Amino acid sequence: MNRQNKQQEGGIGMVTNTKTLEEPVKAFKLKTADILLVHTKRSFWSWIIRFGTHCYWNHALIVCTVNGSEQGYDNTIIVDPKTDGSVEMDCASKYLGRLNKYNVAVKRLEAEWFQDDGQSGKPDVRHLICDIAASEAVTGVHPKLAQLINRFTRQITVIYRFIRRKMKGARVSLNFPWSIRPTEVKAFTCSGFVQWCYYKGVSHTVEKGYSDDSRLEEVIFNPRIERKATPFELLTTTPADLAKCAKLSWKYVVMNGVIREVASGEEAELIIANGITIN
Repeated sequence: MNRQNKQQEGGIGMVTNTKTLEEPVKAFKLKTADILLVHTKRSFWSWIIRFGTHCYWNHALIVCTVNGSEQGYDNTIIVDPKTDGSVEMDCASKYLGRLNKYNVAVKRLEAEWFQDDGQSGKPDVRHLICDIAASEAVTGVHPKLAQLINRFTRQITVIYRFIRRKMKGARVSLNFPWSIRPTEVKAFTCSGFVQWCYYKGVSHTVEKGYSDDSRLEEVIFNPRIERKATPFELLTTTPADLAKCAKLSWKYVVMNGVIREVASGEEAELIIANGITIN
């Protein structure tokens, strides 16, 4: 791997550290509760999402358990909300190992209190979030026909709500109770699931008196939430919201089998626009 220092170009730190996934990816370090953004190639539904949100990324998921990268992330577990409304646990290699199908970015909440790892005697918020995400995962396999019907219903619902909001400028917020589970909502988004897990995890520490309400503001990534968050607003967060959120730091972009370490959204956009080359 050829390493070079950051160079300033047009006021943007251009990171030239690259590595191919065919080599041991020791520099590509995931952490519990990292957010993976995914660009799915050759998928019409994914293209619809990107077109509607004006964003390169169409999918989002949570890193649940990290066991090292030397095996190609076969032992790193993700919680993956699917388009049919189910939530599954899988290996990160499903996305990081299929270079002809997916490009991936890693974003991370790097607030000191969030990365505490429970060392201060308070609950480990990152593991709380992952426990909440994992508790929503299904253990069985739905019949193929049921998956297709659920996927079609959810896609039509999401498209309808998006068009309605665009044409009427309406922001209808359905009154869901806090006891509702994401899988009970007909059209929750993958990134909405990520947002919901973050908010519920931090809410738990607030309820137990380990944190104050200000922490909740730090894990609201949906810019359309202007007052106190509601379940509907959390669950309708888009991949574009996560990509654009300044509270989440950019860490890596993986495109066509090449990893690039990045430090800002501007760098990520340049990589997306120009591609990655090994120096």
